[in-house]
Amino acid sequence: MNLGAARFKATKGGQVSRALRLRGGEVEMLGENEKSPPEVSASFLNLSALTSSVAALGKVYNRELELRPIITKSWTAAVIFALSDYFAQRIERSKEEKPFDQMRLVVSTLVGALYFAPAAHYWYNAIFYYLPGKGLVSTVQKAVLGQLVFGPVFTCVFFAASLIQTGTFSFANWGAKIRSDLPGAWLAGSCFWPFVDLISYSLVPINLIPLFINLCSLVWTIYLSLVSNQGNDKSA
Repeated sequence: MNLGAARFKATKGGQVSRALRLRGGEVEMLGENEKSPPEVSASFLNLSALTSSVAALGKVYNRELELRPIITKSWTAAVIFALSDYFAQRIERSKEEKPFDQMRLVVSTLVGALYFAPAAHYWYNAIFYYLPGKGLVSTVQKAVLGQLVFGPVFTCVFFAASLIQTGTFSFANWGAKIRSDLPGAWLAGSCFWPFVDLISYSLVPINLIPLFINLCSLVWTIYLSLVSNQGNDKSA
């Protein structure tokens, strides 16, 4: 039974383009007059178009990073944080009946755009300035600093934003929220972010690290949004 075919061009001059066909688990060459099934050709064309589109978007994004780094990182973080809070609210609504909180979504988006993106931009620039290189020691040092400084500070800011959004912010409530939820969030983060840091610091180009961190934070911010808004309506 013909399960599919893929066309290729010979690399030596004068040879005719041929195609391969998968038959019964074995690959065989099609005859010169045989053609690939139209659905297979279409799938290869679609894949090629998708690859070209992704490459073009990557070039545009890299150019914007060079021209407007903070603005580009800010709208990227805004999209990621909005998606994170949207999914977090979907999870919460699956457990209990409650209306979708649009203001909470807006606040989360603003935290990503106005705080996380600029803070991450300057943080990673500074950390690579003082700890250059991608060796093991330097990578571990960067990961430890992220867990001890950047992560906890960002979590506290996120807690404050969630309290402001619900109208229950006070320094007393903020302190209580930090004492109650920061240790658990930090422990959970220590099982997630060090692995992300090891990959980003050792493999990802410096200018693309914030984008990589943003993509990873999609999952993390869902968790953080759930923790941050847990019991906020009961705060006094």
